[in-house]
Amino acid sequence: MSPLGSKSAKTDKAAAAADKKAAKAAAAAEKKAAKAAAKAGKATGKPAKAAAPAAGARGIVVEKPKFSVYSMLLVLSFLALLIGCLCLSAEMSAYNWEFKAR
Repeated sequence: MSPLGSKSAKTDKAAAAADKKAAKAAAAAEKKAAKAAAKAGKATGKPAKAAAPAAGARGIVVEKPKFSVYSMLLVLSFLALLIGCLCLSAEMSAYNWEFKAR
């Protein structure tokens, strides 16, 4: 296996462990909030509301995609269209923007 592959596998394992840890922390916070809501409901005699999700839970962490070759092709095609429009406007200004045949 290449060094890059093993490094990537280690990073994936570390990310998975971090995700599990964050999920456990979020579950613990939700459980604690539910207990507090239930306790408050018993004290007031009202039924407890559903616990809101923890504010600190971020969800799945995903790497930002890198600028790929296809993105560069998109930028180049936009520039080509822009240059074409500028050339067309320069040509039309030579004819005073008249469209009728002479």
